[in-house]
Amino acid sequence: MNIKKIQLPERRHKKREMQQQLSLFLIVLTVFLAMVVPLLSTHSSGNGLKDLGSQYEEGELSNDDIFATSSFQYVDEEQTQKLVEQRMQEILPYFSFSLRSSTVSSRRLETFLALFYQGETGFTDFLQKEGITDERNVVGRIAGLAGEQQQLLLQAIKESGSYVLEQGLFDTEDLKTIQDQGYETLIVKNSLLRQAKNEPSTHSIATLLTKENLQTQLAPVLEPYEHIDSQFQSFLVVDALTMLLEPNVDYEAVETLALREEAAAEIPEQVITIERGEKIIAKDTVVTSSQIDLLQMIGTNNFQYTILELIGRAIFILLATSVSVYVFIQFLRSEKRLYLYLNLMLASVSVSLVAMYGVNLFFTSRSALFLDSYLPVLFAPLFISHITSKKRLGLVCAFLLACYATLMEQSSSVTFFFVLTVSGVCLYFFRYTIKRIDDVFNWFYACVISSFAALALYMLEALPLHQVMPLVGGMILNITISLVFLEAFVPLAEKLFNIPTTYRLSELAFSASPVLDRLESVAQGTYNHSRNVADLSYNAARSIGVNAMLARVGGMYHDIGKADHPEYFIENQSEANKHDDIKPSLSAAIIKSHVKLGLEKGREAGLPQEVLDIIGQHHGNDVIQFFYNEAKNQAKAAGMDVKEDDFKYNGNPPAFPESAIVMLADCVEAASRTLKRPNHSQYEKLVHSLIMGKLERDQLKNSQLSLTDLDQIEDAFVQTLLGRDHRRIEYPSEQKG
Repeated sequence: MNIKKIQLPERRHKKREMQQQLSLFLIVLTVFLAMVVPLLSTHSSGNGLKDLGSQYEEGELSNDDIFATSSFQYVDEEQTQKLVEQRMQEILPYFSFSLRSSTVSSRRLETFLALFYQGETGFTDFLQKEGITDERNVVGRIAGLAGEQQQLLLQAIKESGSYVLEQGLFDTEDLKTIQDQGYETLIVKNSLLRQAKNEPSTHSIATLLTKENLQTQLAPVLEPYEHIDSQFQSFLVVDALTMLLEPNVDYEAVETLALREEAAAEIPEQVITIERGEKIIAKDTVVTSSQIDLLQMIGTNNFQYTILELIGRAIFILLATSVSVYVFIQFLRSEKRLYLYLNLMLASVSVSLVAMYGVNLFFTSRSALFLDSYLPVLFAPLFISHITSKKRLGLVCAFLLACYATLMEQSSSVTFFFVLTVSGVCLYFFRYTIKRIDDVFNWFYACVISSFAALALYMLEALPLHQVMPLVGGMILNITISLVFLEAFVPLAEKLFNIPTTYRLSELAFSASPVLDRLESVAQGTYNHSRNVADLSYNAARSIGVNAMLARVGGMYHDIGKADHPEYFIENQSEANKHDDIKPSLSAAIIKSHVKLGLEKGREAGLPQEVLDIIGQHHGNDVIQFFYNEAKNQAKAAGMDVKEDDFKYNGNPPAFPESAIVMLADCVEAASRTLKRPNHSQYEKLVHSLIMGKLERDQLKNSQLSLTDLDQIEDAFVQTLLGRDHRRIEYPSEQKG
């Protein structure tokens, strides 16, 4: 027996170590899957579109609607180049006055006029020196004019020459070049003017001066001279200027190119954004080369993450996982099944990640749109919530999956909130139900509200109309499949790990049980006592917010060990008391044995460990006071000593709230039977004294109950006792007629 007692803690320690090691493995596996699954999904999605692109040829009819499985951006180089060319075309050719040409032409003009005014004959040397050829005999024609006509002509040459140089004489070839480029206007900057702000001006080519159009362009300038002398030869003035002047406005090709390149640099790259769900190719339409190129481009560039992005993803996953696991552990820090529940949570999250990849692959292979409503993220939170009977743990699981889902390539800006919202709705509606019809109503409410929540969130992204029905349909399908899996795997987990879920506890509390049936048949008093303890425990547990069903079941089964020797317990005795014929020490041993026998019967019946703990702890290590006092009196008369330990229960004090509540309910229910015509005040005094007694004897030190909890439990006990023992009014007997 002692060897077994030593081996039991060792086995439990080894089992806990194995569970801890499994938890570490599952954490690593979950982090690995959370990192790899989104990357593989992105790669698969890209390859799927790329394969679709290779299946079609230009001019074919599309067999299906093809949607963008994720948001994608690319640079439209063709459009960008078109805008660059357009912008460059908008920059007009740039011309500027030439100081050298203007100076040379001005000097020629002054020298030419001076030679006539001075009557010199050095025209031949002048022409040779300047490299000018007098093809039209301008010198001879001017020299042959009469004096006044010559002077008037020379004056006209001087004024019109200054005008031409001031307005600018352009080279015909330069103008023809830019006209060939499609320009009819140009920009001219007169750098000869000494003004603070000498801005370039725009000119039409038709208004510019060239040697070829001087006759036409100078007509307004020379017209006054023709009025003075009807014989005035304006064409001779034009011939002289044509010979003497050279173009003094140059085309700045390099400057023009620089201005155009500067303007082109201001044109941003034309980034085309393809939103997730956007239709790339419509069914029964002709496939164009640009659409095929787009599919190929999306497939080629979809799986592109920088090292920095991958590191950021890894940090985010580690942070989300660490926070979730920490919060999960904090909620269950005093729970014996902590690592079992943690492992189930991590395993269900890992399965959900694998399911995400599978669902993504399914939609990609069919070129269908993968919406958030298809994300398989509902089962894990519901499963953990039902297994642990704690919805907050389901929300922790939902938070972790929401973080992972946001890393999927198909996710949107509302994915995180979508997963949390829909999971919260389902956690609220899918609870323990007694009637089957309630499950149908809960399913209906969850589908309707989740669909509305999903639509409301997607309205933030301007949801296209063609996505409304797939979104709602996917939501209903997702909830339905999650519920089917939930109904299959919760009972399986209950069976494998003997977990006291609400469903399992309800079966133990309200369904037929061979153990309780035998207790009812052989120990009716104990059975009735257990039912009353169960009611007291249930109401007290509800008052402080702990597992009320566990407390009820613990109360029902806490005394099943009395079925073997029911006659030794006062609630089953009618008149004779068997303890009157035996020693107090033997009586104490028989009384204590019901705890051990109860544990054995509980294990044989397959009760969850939590219920077994309640059976083993419902008396703690308290003293059996009645028989201890009787033994002391007998020992005192015989002059002997009595060991208190011989009259103590062999169990441990309650280690969790539900166990402590059953302990208190047990002694309160038994003691309440001793009161004669009890009232509210008497119940309050009795319950308070019993609870304080347990507190003083250190029976509640490990129970995790606060003084506030004990006050609320005390009130709940009193109310339950008053309801149990309420009295009916006495009706007067009928008068005899």
